Amino acid sequence: MKKLLLLALAFNFSTVSLTYAQSTKTQKEVFQSTYNSLKALVKTQQYTYAGEVVYNNKNREILNAEENTIKIDKRTASGTVTSLSTEKKAFDLNGTISDYNASFDDAQQIITIEFKVQSESQTVNVFIDVRPNGNAFLTASVGGSNSISWTGRLK
Repeated sequence: MKKLLLLALAFNFSTVSLTYAQSTKTQKEVFQSTYNSLKALVKTQQYTYAGEVVYNNKNREILNAEENTIKIDKRTASGTVTSLSTEKKAFDLNGTISDYNASFDDAQQIITIEFKVQSESQTVNVFIDVRPNGNAFLTASVGGSNSISWTGRLK
C-alpha cells in the first residue's frame, strides 16, 4: 500500500512538471503579437514616433513623449527632433518624405525604416530600428557626423 501511494505521488509530480514545461513560451512567441501589430502599422505608412529618451555617447535625458513626436503620413512628415538640452540643436522634420524603405526581418522580429525628409532648409536622413519588444531607436542626421538619437515607440 505504501509503495502504491509513493508511485501515485511520483506520477502526480511528473505530470505537473510535464504540463508546466509545455506551457513555457519562448521570447519570440511572447513578442510575436507586438511584432505583428507594429509590422501592420508600419506598412500603412501612417504612424507616430513618440520619443521618450534622447541620448548621445555620454548622456541621456528623459523626453515628454506627448510633446516629442514625429508624425509620418505616407509622403509627409511633421515634427522636430531635438537634442540634449546641453547641445541645443534640432532638426526640422516638417516636409516631404522621399526614399522611404521599410524592411521586416520576421526571423529576428526586427523592423528597419529608412527615409529622407526634405524641409525648407535641409534634408534629414531618418533611420528607425524597431526591436521585438516594441522599443524603437531613431537616429536623425544631417551630413555624416551631425546626428541626434532617440529611444521611443511607434503609435
